[in-house]
Amino acid sequence: MGKVYTPDFIRNIALIGHVGTGKTVLSEAMLYAAKAIEKKGEIERGTTTSDYTDEEIKHKMSIHSSASFLESNNYKINIIDTPGSGDFTGEVRPSIRVAEAAIVVIDAEFGIQTETEKNWYIANEFKRPRIIFANKIDKEGIDHASLIEKIENNFTEPPVVPIQLPMGEGSNFKGIIDVIYHKAYILDDKGAVNETEIPEEYFAEYRATRDRLKELICEVDETLTERFLSGEHFTDEEIMDALKKSILQYKVVPMLFGSASKNIGITSLIDIIIKYMPSPSYVSSANGKNPVTGEIATRCIESNDPFAAFIFKTTIDQYAGRVSFFKVRSGTIKTGDEVYNSRTGKKEKVSHIYMARGKKHIEAEKITAGDIGMLAKLSDCKTCDTISDPHSPFAFEPLKVHQPIYFTAIKILKNDTKALEMLAHIAEEDQTFHIDYDAETKETVIKAMGELQVKLALERVTHSTKAEIEQTVPTVAYRETIKKKAEAHYKHKKQSGGSGQFGEVHIEVMPLERDAGFEFVNDIFGGSIPKQYIPGVEKGVHEALLKGTLAKFPVVDVKVRLFDGKYHDVDSNELSFKIAGTMAMKDALKLASSVLLEPVMNVTVFVPETYTGAIMNDLSGKRGKILGTEQASNMTQMIKAQVPLADMMTYSIDMKALTSGRGTFEMDHSHYQELSGVLAEKVIEERKKTDVANE
Repeated sequence: MGKVYTPDFIRNIALIGHVGTGKTVLSEAMLYAAKAIEKKGEIERGTTTSDYTDEEIKHKMSIHSSASFLESNNYKINIIDTPGSGDFTGEVRPSIRVAEAAIVVIDAEFGIQTETEKNWYIANEFKRPRIIFANKIDKEGIDHASLIEKIENNFTEPPVVPIQLPMGEGSNFKGIIDVIYHKAYILDDKGAVNETEIPEEYFAEYRATRDRLKELICEVDETLTERFLSGEHFTDEEIMDALKKSILQYKVVPMLFGSASKNIGITSLIDIIIKYMPSPSYVSSANGKNPVTGEIATRCIESNDPFAAFIFKTTIDQYAGRVSFFKVRSGTIKTGDEVYNSRTGKKEKVSHIYMARGKKHIEAEKITAGDIGMLAKLSDCKTCDTISDPHSPFAFEPLKVHQPIYFTAIKILKNDTKALEMLAHIAEEDQTFHIDYDAETKETVIKAMGELQVKLALERVTHSTKAEIEQTVPTVAYRETIKKKAEAHYKHKKQSGGSGQFGEVHIEVMPLERDAGFEFVNDIFGGSIPKQYIPGVEKGVHEALLKGTLAKFPVVDVKVRLFDGKYHDVDSNELSFKIAGTMAMKDALKLASSVLLEPVMNVTVFVPETYTGAIMNDLSGKRGKILGTEQASNMTQMIKAQVPLADMMTYSIDMKALTSGRGTFEMDHSHYQELSGVLAEKVIEERKKTDVANE
């Protein structure tokens, strides 16, 4: 059974950074240094603790966030290793939410890369203290001074300052200087670390870095600032205390150096996490509501508040079933407890509780506030759900989720039921992956963050179910509207044995403002159509609007006025007036100058400044309207535009090619705009071909 830790002795850390920076290797090195594992696994052999799924082993990369833990000096450090590819950004945000701190892993050779910067700003959004770990510091060709300067210049919120300094470069790498304890740690030929005085050639750099550190951390206390300005001496303990306060107050980010693959700087990293990173008590309370009453509520970690936990990750395995990873925000969960799911309103009994170390599950009797655990076989829990004490229901504030930017239509040729079921499971695991059936276009559409995310999901499905799946670009959901007023009338008359059918309507149609929708006005006076038949007319009009006259797309932004008609005492009924309403509306649309409308998206692009011109030209070439640009950060320009959806369907692929993978973008629906000319004719012609094929 796993040991139970109180909040003050827990550290929850998310490893974040660009793909290939070495997050998984760093996690492995930390586990090995703390003797949590007997041997370091290797990515090439598929033996690491974090990357244990079949697809991660096959592709030699992190695809899912993975939870592990180590124990050191009576502290427990929970490590969440997150994917570095932007296609799997849906795994990052929940991980940062449940971790009180982050380790930003940077490849010393390449410096700050795209996903590292994006994750930095997610950490800013959650106001998470963090450490920068410059990995692979012993590689050839690395200019340490230049690396530090670039990081300090580009990550200014919060400001970065080294608390260590590397000595030597490449094959001449000697070791690391500890700026706080003013000691040097030299590596000998056998890889052993020896403590010594700081070599003379590094003393000036050490002194300048220590002064910069003191200058930044003094901001937490006016007395310290006065002492610094007057040149007073600071003890190591005073610097450590001020540094911790500065980190927790979001005023400084310490920078460390090492090599995860060679175990350089790992024990120092663990020690610094324990000393300077916050415990779960750092985020003392969490806001939410009572899902039953709707009343605002909070949960506090250092209190006797009832149990409440946030599910930050879900996996659905064909053998293990549904597995839910959770962070306890308040109270305690024990084996045999009953929990309440705020989304479903259902209660479930907890049969087993585990602590995860990759795919290894260590059973625990209970998990207390601040800690991370795992539950197996809860029947209907999804990522971002809240589970709580049934006697005190609670729901955390919802997590902001990235909107999908990559779309593909799929056609399942074999084993479609099993394939769709598995795709639905993948969507439950990752909130940025959506599988929808579009009744209008009659297509099954996947919406996700990128091509790689979809490729690996479909690969997983076809491998497991033996399904055959084809991909195409989805059909754009166009609309139709009218440009002028028109009147039409229709008399529906049908005689047969017994009661007949009779209904006559006179309508006027007129255009509304864009995105106004539909308006039906009953202008019948004098009883020419009895009140009980008016709903039938409106239903018939609605039915006609489902398929326009140009290309059978839904008709929007139309006002319909019913102003006259006739009825028969015996033969009239609601069905007769529904048919009359449908036919009158169809005739009116033919006279009202119908036009096509296409969806337009709000697009926000984030790219290094060198790509700004190319991106703006590309968006303009996609019929886009550039709304403006502004500086998003020291490294990134933000370009805002409005672009037709038809030209954005494959933009995630186009952007990667255009920016060498350094750009990213977000988009959401803005409005519909008129489409005419050759482009409209092409859409209408394609629609006719589709109708013929469907028939």
